[in-house]
Amino acid sequence: MADTTSFDKIIVQGAIASAPRPARVKSRAKTAGSVFIWVGLLAMGVAAIAPISHFTLQEAETAMLLQADNASAARAIEQDWSQSTSPDYVETLAELGMQMPVVDTGSAYVAASRATELDPSRAFAWAQLAYIEAQRASGKVNAASLHALTQSMDACPLCDDALISWRFNFVLTNWASIPETLRVRAFEQADVLRWIGPNAEFLAEMRAKARQSGIPFDAYRAAVNTPARTWDIGPASQPKPARGAPST
Repeated sequence: MADTTSFDKIIVQGAIASAPRPARVKSRAKTAGSVFIWVGLLAMGVAAIAPISHFTLQEAETAMLLQADNASAARAIEQDWSQSTSPDYVETLAELGMQMPVVDTGSAYVAASRATELDPSRAFAWAQLAYIEAQRASGKVNAASLHALTQSMDACPLCDDALISWRFNFVLTNWASIPETLRVRAFEQADVLRWIGPNAEFLAEMRAKARQSGIPFDAYRAAVNTPARTWDIGPASQPKPARGAPST
C-alpha cells in the first residue's frame, strides 16, 4: 500500500510554504468552478447514456441466447438470473427451458413468471404459464392456469397467429375445464385466422378434433362476434413473426 502519511505531509508543507494571495484564491476558485461544471456535465452525460448502454447489453445477451446451442442454453438457465431486469432475456430462458432435450419445466416456470412480473403484457410467457400450471396439476387446467390464459388473451388478442392457434388448441383440448367466456373468446380470436396466413389446414384440424370430442364447433363458429374484419387486416395489423408459442 502506498505511504499516504508522507504524501499528506507533502501537501500540508506545500500549503504552508505557499499560502495563496487573495487574487490567486479567486483564480483557483474560478478554475475549480469550471472543473465542477464539466464534471457535472460529464456525469449527466453518463447518466443519460447508461440506460441506453444497459438496454443494448441486455439485447445483445438475449440475441446470443437465441443463437446458443443446448449446452450453452443449459448453462445460461443454471445461472442466477432471478434479478434480471430484462423481460426479453428471461422470457427467452423460459422458452429454451421448454425446448431442452430434457425439458426444464421448473426453470421455465420461474423464468416465465419473472417475465410477466417485469412486463405484464408478455402474452407468450402467460400462455407458457397456463400450460405449465396445468402440467403441475397433473394435466388438469386449474384456476392458476385459467388466470394465465386470460392474461395472455388480454395482452395479445390478435397480435400473433401462432399464439392464437396455440390458445385455440389449448381451449379445445381442455374444453371441459374452460369457462364459457374463455371458450367464446378463443373462437372469436381464432376467427381472424381465416384471414391471415396459411391457417386453413389448422382450422380444419381443429374442427375435426372438436367434433371427435363432441364440441359444437360450427355452432360456436356461427355465433362468433368477429373482433376483426377483412378491412381491419392491413400491414400495420398483420401478426408479428412467431416467437415460438408453447407446445402442448
